[in-house]
Amino acid sequence: MVPHNKSIDECSAEEIVNCFHEAPYGKMAEKLIQTMDSFPNQPVFDWLRITCVPYLFHWFEKNVSVTEDPDEAFTNQLVYLLHKIEDIASREEFIELFQNASGSHSWDVEEYGIADKTGIYYGNLFKDFTLNQFLEAKELLEIRLNRNNSQFNNLENFSVLDQGCGGGRYSAAWKLLGAKKVTGIDISAIGLQDAAFKAKLAGIGGIEWVNDSVLKMPFEKDTFNIVFSNGVLHHTNDWKGGLRELIRVLKPGGLGWLYLIEAPGGIFWDKVEILRAILRKVNKNYAIKVLSSLGIPNNRIFYMLDHVMVPINTRLSPQEIEEALQEDGATQISRLKRGTDFDRIEKIYQKVPYAIQKFGVAENRYVFSK
Repeated sequence: MVPHNKSIDECSAEEIVNCFHEAPYGKMAEKLIQTMDSFPNQPVFDWLRITCVPYLFHWFEKNVSVTEDPDEAFTNQLVYLLHKIEDIASREEFIELFQNASGSHSWDVEEYGIADKTGIYYGNLFKDFTLNQFLEAKELLEIRLNRNNSQFNNLENFSVLDQGCGGGRYSAAWKLLGAKKVTGIDISAIGLQDAAFKAKLAGIGGIEWVNDSVLKMPFEKDTFNIVFSNGVLHHTNDWKGGLRELIRVLKPGGLGWLYLIEAPGGIFWDKVEILRAILRKVNKNYAIKVLSSLGIPNNRIFYMLDHVMVPINTRLSPQEIEEALQEDGATQISRLKRGTDFDRIEKIYQKVPYAIQKFGVAENRYVFSK
């Protein structure tokens, strides 16, 4: 398991991938990563590494409802992928296509701290979203709220904090749902500039953008009716500190929303960690450009690279999260049992075949009070 204060590009494959010794496909995953690591750090081989991402994501999604043993099926796909990679890499004409390309590089560890790496990474991912992709978060949020019976009757009187707002999609979503005032805070200046631009383009006002850390927020305690932290704190080096901040600024009787990625996570997260190990030395912007050149939509690129290339990606069990919530004074803690059609928790709710093997416990989404 990667230490919480260590960036992925500083890690060995053993520190990133949990399934080497715990899953039937672990040895094959290790062999695939070792083969990838044996190639030079050059654009031609980075291209091969990057194309593994859509391949494994597409295979997994295509087979979500298949009733065959997923462990055996995943093993077979890793074998197939390894053979294909070895075949392509051995062809001289493939190397010649890239022979004049300049070298790829990973982040300069001395120049960027982990928080800066994360902010720049997500800022570059979000800025390529179209306006429609920016606005689709309203529908996603509505579905998650409605399916879990979390509707609001007086949202027009509420202030909302989007803790780690990224490109501002969910800040805009809360405003479109009727919140009186929304504040989005994020470490990424790139993301906030793009968020403000897209909100203005969509005619959405009443959002304040704050460029600061989610681990030490510049707000008084008991400030917001709703604090929304959606897929953020697991990318920091102190998720517990970020959770304490969430609860600190939440008004008594207010609503907290927390989403943190899960452990155990089944084949879904093993797939992601295998890809994290394969791409851990690949330049982030280069990966985005390669996937874009393949005709993959920007929101799909975000979905795939979100966890694959971010510096820190801490997975947590429901027990760990619930204990931390209780320690920090949260009350009425409820783990959401449903999501959008593509959420993993919804797949478990719908009882897809081998759901636990495929998805583990699925997304840790919680609502709670104070």
